[in-house]
Amino acid sequence: MDTIKTVKVVVVGESGAGKTALLTSFLENTFEADPLTTIGIDFKHKIVQLSDGSSIRLQLWDTAGQERFRQLAPSYIRSSRVALLIFDLSDEHAAEHLIRWKRIIDKDRGPHTITIIVGNKCDLVNGRRLMNVKQIIKEADHEYIETSAKTGKNIKELFSMVACQPFPEHKTSEIVLLNAPRPHEEQSCCK
Repeated sequence: MDTIKTVKVVVVGESGAGKTALLTSFLENTFEADPLTTIGIDFKHKIVQLSDGSSIRLQLWDTAGQERFRQLAPSYIRSSRVALLIFDLSDEHAAEHLIRWKRIIDKDRGPHTITIIVGNKCDLVNGRRLMNVKQIIKEADHEYIETSAKTGKNIKELFSMVACQPFPEHKTSEIVLLNAPRPHEEQSCCK
């Protein structure tokens, strides 16, 4: 049977940064102007085809950004291979949010967790960038990309960046065809 590499990706950031909208844009190629607020944690997955013909399963864990749910994020960050730190480029408090979430990730990430910083809502900034945010990103020394869930800008590029990370210790899972007989079993549904 074929195997698919599985990578756990946790998505963190302030409430309203566009985490759920970004995932919806990637998974469904749609944009909801007013998506439901994530309560706790939401899980989705998508299998992505890589340029070498192999596939990778992205397990996408969407965390709630509200203060009352922040205590849930560390355990998901700790066991993830990629932490996407999403912040709202149009938010005047973006630097504070970026620093807070970067500290949480740095404190709780596993030894092999890769952090990618994502400036979302680039469609709202019209070329202006907050200087303090630029400095934080530069000092963080993580990969960085700007996206727009609304227009779809750089969404595919972001998840291509995620899927193409060097993951030498991938866990694999077998593809199980539900309608295929198991080895050494009769093709009867009942015994």
